[in-house]
Amino acid sequence: MLRRTAGQSLSHALRNECGAQTVEFALSILLLLTMLFAIIEFSLAMYSYEFLAYAAQEGARYAMVRGSDWLSNCSTSAPPNFTLNFSCIAQTADVQNYVKSLSLPGINQNNLTVTPTWPGTTPDCGTVPCAACTNPNTTKSKGCVVKVTVSYSFSFIAPFMPKSAFTFSGASQKVIQQ
Repeated sequence: MLRRTAGQSLSHALRNECGAQTVEFALSILLLLTMLFAIIEFSLAMYSYEFLAYAAQEGARYAMVRGSDWLSNCSTSAPPNFTLNFSCIAQTADVQNYVKSLSLPGINQNNLTVTPTWPGTTPDCGTVPCAACTNPNTTKSKGCVVKVTVSYSFSFIAPFMPKSAFTFSGASQKVIQQ
């Protein structure tokens, strides 16, 4: 009789579904939250990537209208005290300060690297002497090219995402107008 009772109670316990809904809910909420945080993290990564393209374009625009035709240097200060100066020649630090002042929420300025270069080329040697753009003293002349490259080291926040940082970069190249 004792054997039947133990066997019946074991059989009854295996058929009893009490608590199964709690386990199913726990598994499905875990999967749902994992997917939700992964979507948020990848959205932040895409946001950072798009910001880099925007920042590189804005940095190149800043430098292209501040060529060697002006009389003084810009002498800007680093963000958050950045002041936008007009009628001045943009130097490397000025372009870096300008781009970092554009930093949007969610972008860590410490992970942002801005590299402006005046590569010494010109797209059309017909309007500007080619030698003017290759001389280091006149690479900021009208008609020469300025290139701004912006890099950002992006790290995921969620614990289940990769721990190594991804480096995104964007670049823009413009012809100096003034």
